[in-house]
This record gives sequence, structure tokens and C-alpha cells, in this order.
Amino acid sequence: MIHNNAVVAKGAKLGRDVSISPFAVIDENVTVGDRCRIGPHVYLTGHTVIGSDTNIHTGAVIGDEPQDYHYKGEESYVEIGSHCVIREYVTVHRGARKGTRTVIGDRVMLMALSHVAHNCHIGEGVIIANSALLAGHVEIEAGAVLSGGVAVHQFARIGTLSMISGLARVTQDVPPYCMLSEDMVHGPNSVGLKRAGYTADKRKAIREAIKIFYFRGLNRPNAIKEIEDKLGHIEEAQHFLEFVSATDRGCMPGRPARRVVEN
Repeated sequence: MIHNNAVVAKGAKLGRDVSISPFAVIDENVTVGDRCRIGPHVYLTGHTVIGSDTNIHTGAVIGDEPQDYHYKGEESYVEIGSHCVIREYVTVHRGARKGTRTVIGDRVMLMALSHVAHNCHIGEGVIIANSALLAGHVEIEAGAVLSGGVAVHQFARIGTLSMISGLARVTQDVPPYCMLSEDMVHGPNSVGLKRAGYTADKRKAIREAIKIFYFRGLNRPNAIKEIEDKLGHIEEAQHFLEFVSATDRGCMPGRPARRVVEN
């Protein structure tokens, strides 16, 4: 299922039932998993592994050199999980230091023209919409959603099931389960939590943790202590605590939403 006008290096490893479209180029150190579909004019290069059942659309470039002046051609890697969708003209760059890697988990969707820079780590089920841009070393936990045109600063972290609205500038960490718009956290990602099957009790605990951290006028140590005392026995609140306690860049600021609807 390799088109005559595709170029596949002898050292490339292709799984079963792989489809490769015209003018795609696959270099020698690339591994493509079973049942993957590689669209026209796709370029797969570097030491790159593509998981099974992943669909890569027209013009995407995966595994090319990082846009980093310190990179001197060292061997580094890209790993992409299974059942991913990588749309038109997406770029994913390999690690910027010897032995390092850019990692994209299973069932991730990267929409058209989005960019994943060197050494990013993207968790399972993340959705990154059109023209969103991730700088180097960004970490995104499972289930987060980045809307169109979002720009994420290097080394920033985005927590589990958080929702980032269109055109937002993420310059610091966004804690798990939060809704960020206009560059401010406004409360929980209530719709996302419901869709993910979180119970009303868990959603309530998450909402309370976010209120304590952002909207009670407490400094970070005191907010963390109050969340630990009141909600530390709840798994999701504990994850929230671990995330905000580990921040190096600080967390994005917050402002209460004008109206919050929650059951």
C-alpha cells in the first residue's frame, strides 16, 4: 500500500497494512506502526516512532530538528502513541539534547497547523486545536483541551482535563480541571468533568479546591494547607495539590467567572 511516488528509505520499519500516499518521505530511522495512514507530502524523519492506527494528514512534518540554537545534531527522538490524529501541516520536533525525546500519548488529536516543539510531553487524549503553538519542554496532562490559536510558553505545564480558550497566552502553569480564558482561571472545567464521567461529589470537591486556591485571598502555602486539611482525602483534590505544589513557574492568575452553573 505504498504509492509509487512515495519515498521510503531502506532502513525504515513499516508495520502491517500501512498506507503511504504520493510524495510522502520516510527516512531510515523511522518506525511506523500497524494500520497507520500517511498522507501526501508528509515528511517523517529523525529517530521517530509512530504508534499503530495513527492517521497523519497532508504536509505534516514529524521528527525534524528542533528550532534551538544549542542543538548540534545529537541523536534525539520523537515518540507518538497509537490512535492519534495529526492533521494538515502539523510540525512535531525531536528533543534538543542527546538522548532526549518529544512524547505524544495515545489518542491525541493535533489539528491543522499546530506546532509541538522539542521535548514536549503530551498526555493521553489531549486535543490541540488549529494553529495552537507549544514552545519547548511544555507538559500537558491527560484529557486537556487547547482551543485554536493558543500559545504556550516554554516549560509551562497544563493539568489534567483543563480547558484553554481560544487565543489564550499561557505563560505559567494551569492546574488540573481548570477553565482558563482571557488569560485567567475562572473556575472548573465543569462540562469537561461531566463528559469524563466525574461524579457530582468529585466535581464539588474539585470546584472547592479551585475556589480555595484562587478565590479566597489566601497565599499559596495557606491555600495548599486548607485544601489538604479539607479535601486531601479525595484523589482529584490530591492531584490538584501535587500539581500546584510542584510548580516552578507559578500558576496562571484567577478571577471568578460572572456566573457558574454546576449541578
